[in-house]
Amino acid sequence: MRIYEDLRTVQTRLAALQYVVLAGITLLAGQFWYLQVLRGRHFRELAENNRRRLVPIAAPRGPLLDRSGRILVENRAAFSIIVTPEHSESFDGTVGRLAQLLGTGEAQIRERLARRDAPFRPVVVKADASLADVAAVEARRLELPEVGVEVVPLRSYPLASSAAHSLGRVGEVSDRQLQSPEFADLSPGDLVGQAGVESQYNRSLMGKDGFRRLIVNSRGVEVAETERLLPKDGPNLTLTLDTDLQNAMEEAFRGRSGSAVALDPETGEILALTSTPGYDPNLFSTGVEPALWARLSTDPGTPLMNRAIQGQYAPGSLFKVVMATAALEEGIITPRTTFYCPGYLSIYGNVFRCNKAAGHGIVAVEKALQQSCNVFFYEIGVRLEIERIARWAKKLGLGAPTGIDLPHEASGLVPSPEWKERVQKAKWYAGETVSVAIGQGQVTVTPLQMARVAAFIATGRLPQPHLVKAIGGVPVPAPPATELLVRPETLATVRAGMRAVVGEQGTGWRARIEGVSICGKTGSAQVVAHAVFVRRPGTPSMIPHGWFIAFAPQDKPRIALAVLVEHGGSGGEAAAPVAHEILARFFGVAPSRPTASAGPVDTEG
Repeated sequence: MRIYEDLRTVQTRLAALQYVVLAGITLLAGQFWYLQVLRGRHFRELAENNRRRLVPIAAPRGPLLDRSGRILVENRAAFSIIVTPEHSESFDGTVGRLAQLLGTGEAQIRERLARRDAPFRPVVVKADASLADVAAVEARRLELPEVGVEVVPLRSYPLASSAAHSLGRVGEVSDRQLQSPEFADLSPGDLVGQAGVESQYNRSLMGKDGFRRLIVNSRGVEVAETERLLPKDGPNLTLTLDTDLQNAMEEAFRGRSGSAVALDPETGEILALTSTPGYDPNLFSTGVEPALWARLSTDPGTPLMNRAIQGQYAPGSLFKVVMATAALEEGIITPRTTFYCPGYLSIYGNVFRCNKAAGHGIVAVEKALQQSCNVFFYEIGVRLEIERIARWAKKLGLGAPTGIDLPHEASGLVPSPEWKERVQKAKWYAGETVSVAIGQGQVTVTPLQMARVAAFIATGRLPQPHLVKAIGGVPVPAPPATELLVRPETLATVRAGMRAVVGEQGTGWRARIEGVSICGKTGSAQVVAHAVFVRRPGTPSMIPHGWFIAFAPQDKPRIALAVLVEHGGSGGEAAAPVAHEILARFFGVAPSRPTASAGPVDTEG
């Protein structure tokens, strides 16, 4: 018998089996090591999250107050419907059921859930939910344990569209914002400032969120609360705005498009600011609907644009204040220098018309400002030349942002030969200087810049506009004004001319207030106005923007003002009456309808 042959086969098979078992044990040991060591922390977190839940408690943003402590922006309690998908047995079933309960689309819910940046983080699928929505969810809490209700603070704007462009709005942080370092610690769905003071002081207004640490059962239902950290409210911001003056400004602009800015000429504090048409920031507090955003962003009236700091317009005859200052300081003229105005000026092979066809006769600088004589300023423009005009315009703050504490401020434009060569690759022609001398051509300004110019003529200093007075009760020092070396005699002459503007024979007589010495200047900027602005059918019309700047009282100025009425006609007819209503409220007198006894001039360049 060959017993050893049979044993050898068995031994070979047994060895192979041992190797297979050993390989299996090795694989199991490797898998255990992978799960317990390499991925142990991950699976421990998953297991822990299956029984523990961290629910954030949103911190209220700091309220915004006016200069007297009255509320401009506050918070209100609201309900949010939240979902934690990991606790759902059927994700698609949850989405469908929830969409039916809340009366919203499944796509909208899925889109919100898709933006989540961390597992087990509750996602708000409906903000500012109604009591009916809350009742529907709470009644099905056992059926939908992954769905819950939170009480959260939502931003509330009691003034609605009034001062909307100053106060700004909040909205959900965008994907693009989340990629920037400023918003690195935030998550999708968090609310941040998106415009105005809300955006500029977003970090100051944000509080510090709290949280609740919960124990939940296998179905995600809350069993106990193990820890609670209360949120820290954001500090309040006291603004420089005056609610009464702001309301007066809004009322004066009712039915008009344009902008106005009122500031303290000594400190630069913004007392009121409006831009119309506007919008209601309450519409953005819970996340704006795509249809609403599309309507606002494509509206030809541009309600989202802050015209006071972003609208760039030709200043028209307002620029004559700059020209008079420059000419007096450069010695081109004296207060007694006169030019003869026959109603036109022939120069450089062209005829430039005055605003008064019959002419103003012999005029000095005060009368030229009072009646807005184009020919007088053509003459000094030719003598100053564009380089000195541009230098003085920039000295008075034109052609650059004012530095106001609001985002996205425009700079306007002060043209010069260097600018034209750089941008247009063309030579500057002397005839262009004539147009610039009366604020036409390529020069553009913002209403805030012109309010600042008015403040400079009032005080001899260029104030720094700002909106925030205190943060958390701690005063914020006012930025220093810019000192300009301008002779007192120059300022006195320009002030006298501006005072005459609001006199009976001036272009701005409609701004007059009995007992208040107002210094002003009217202006018109020629533009093409489409029918949508003037609410008239037909083709576009040449209807100018109406300007008016002012400060008052003359001796101890307390307010500087700029008013722009888009496509309103001449500044004297359109903007001066608006300024009259605003100034009347500021000085505590009843608005009236001033009358001119001796045929005032209503036209200007």
